[in-house]
Amino acid sequence: MNGQYPLSVYPPSNIQLVKRFQIYTSSGGGSPVQDLQFHILGYEEVDRVGNGKQVTAEDDFTKIVRDFVLAPANIEPQPPTPGHATPGTVPSQLDFVVRQPCCVILKLIGDYWEYTPNSLYVSTKHEYPDGKYRRAFPLLDNNGRISAVGFFVEYVTPPQDRKTCDGLNLYVDFVHENYRLPLIIDPAVENRGDGG
Repeated sequence: MNGQYPLSVYPPSNIQLVKRFQIYTSSGGGSPVQDLQFHILGYEEVDRVGNGKQVTAEDDFTKIVRDFVLAPANIEPQPPTPGHATPGTVPSQLDFVVRQPCCVILKLIGDYWEYTPNSLYVSTKHEYPDGKYRRAFPLLDNNGRISAVGFFVEYVTPPQDRKTCDGLNLYVDFVHENYRLPLIIDPAVENRGDGG
């Protein structure tokens, strides 16, 4: 169960890792539309710098996914390191590295947005007819909101090719009371926060 909603998608037998990411927004206080930035951060250390959380008998796939979807945000600032100001956080680019076959979960932080119902939820910049990615599936929180989506990465590009991440588009709705503003977040379009 994902809260009160059942999880009806199960991983292929070769996938034993779940890589969990939080997507959140920030604004410098200017005009919200011009100053809005998107960030992505792994949920725990194993997601930020490792290959994800290992599926075990005690922590099975359903439990890992459910616990993450229902957990509070874990987006406290990370200490800077040489060459990377904030490890695990990439403003305006929603790229992430996958080194092993896994299930990727992308969770939206904040109750003002959700993935667009009955949409693609997430799409890649390139077509993968050979099944590198399986279609995304929605994950509901206890309020019935599509706060997260998951998809399976069947295989990864060899590290020597240096192509270990793919750009994604996110299909989301910003929600206020009974109003919905659907949009596609396309990280390849730079959001510099200056209206340009």
